[in-house]
Amino acid sequence: MVIAAGPDTLEFFDRRSGTRPDDEGERRPLRIGFVNNMADAAFEDTYQQFADLIRSGSDRFASDIRCYYIPTVPRSPDLLNAASVRYRDVEHLYRDPPDALVITGMEPRSSDLTAEPYWDELAQLLRWAEAAVPSTLLSCLASHAAALALDDITRSRLPAKQSGVFRQEVDRTHPLAGGLGGAAAFPHSRLNEIPAQALTARRYRLVMASPQTGWTVATRETGGRLLILLQGHPEYGVTTLLKEYRRDVRRFLEGSQEAHPEIPINYLDRPGVGLLEAFRTRCESPFRASGEAFPFQAAADHIRARWDDWSRRLFVNWIADARLRSALIASRR
Repeated sequence: MVIAAGPDTLEFFDRRSGTRPDDEGERRPLRIGFVNNMADAAFEDTYQQFADLIRSGSDRFASDIRCYYIPTVPRSPDLLNAASVRYRDVEHLYRDPPDALVITGMEPRSSDLTAEPYWDELAQLLRWAEAAVPSTLLSCLASHAAALALDDITRSRLPAKQSGVFRQEVDRTHPLAGGLGGAAAFPHSRLNEIPAQALTARRYRLVMASPQTGWTVATRETGGRLLILLQGHPEYGVTTLLKEYRRDVRRFLEGSQEAHPEIPINYLDRPGVGLLEAFRTRCESPFRASGEAFPFQAAADHIRARWDDWSRRLFVNWIADARLRSALIASRR
């Protein structure tokens, strides 16, 4: 058998048979663990967004998605009861490592991630995944948590929330970038960032990045296992940014958020932006009618940004790469 492995890329085949050791593995479903840390209101939507991308990225072969939760993430009893049909305690994950793993983010309650009630369990999961799972994909805050738990990299607060759809330059030589072209655009929705230089100094490779908006995808390979950090949100649905904007407007009106949020950038056409600007003016007016509803559907009709083709391609590439890594690691045993 010949094995050739470079930074974040794998090639291997058996010269005697002319086959790859993953040929048999590709006939079975890829086992993907999904750890959902999102708040109750976005819990099911987030699962569905990732599940749709995973299934569209599985191409000819199915993926078996198994769902887990961290018990110390605050949950309502109703959500826990409803989720019990599909989700298991993350302790079960450690007993049967999957071929690939997704760990979602969550909205923190503290500026210090280590002060969150779930921090110890999340940090344990991240350290285990880096050592035990062939390919781990981390979404937004989970990426920031991984940088802190694994490399002691602290995120920093942005002057204002970065919300919108931003163009990124793509490293076309990376396995995750096949078919994406030289540039791609993905949603961002965050109050914090990790500087690209802090990642590259610790052997991370930037797959997608922009001088204006920071990086979207960064990876690091350790012992043939790939860690993927997402600071953007390829999984978002078309209206997700608008839903988050509406939530932040509500918080402003309720007094739990000091400033009115900025309209997501590169997301709506000009009439749509004008519509939300007019609503903002009324919200900030002392004479605002308290019962006026947020014009969600009217604004949704003006959404022009699309990233779904890039997202599907990214997940096709990720799942294909995860199959190779899982097969290679299995062949070493």
